[in-house]
Amino acid sequence: MKELEEKTYQYTVKGISLVKSLEKEFPELLSSELKQNIGKVSIKFMDALDANETDDFAKFLRESYSSALKSLDLLKSMDEITSQNLNEEKKKLIEETKLIVNQLDIIIQKLIY
Repeated sequence: MKELEEKTYQYTVKGISLVKSLEKEFPELLSSELKQNIGKVSIKFMDALDANETDDFAKFLRESYSSALKSLDLLKSMDEITSQNLNEEKKKLIEETKLIVNQLDIIIQKLIY
């Protein structure tokens, strides 16, 4: 779990960095939801780890998962970025999002409802 916590945190930092760059250079490509959802991936995961109740843990974990899925959809639906560097960052972020979604899905599948 500690490794995934670090992964979601680094993902959020990279994602927000990409969003900030796009805001400056290509604001027309951005969805208003992207920054919020990227940020929620880490925040909700940390909330899950800090939860005292099992129900809260599960709820926050699902919210992190949902935000990761939404971020993935928004990144994939974004038009091609003409800056090669930013486009590469976007592709890497998509791959990281897929890994996080898969790891969260595995954890959620193990939850007892």
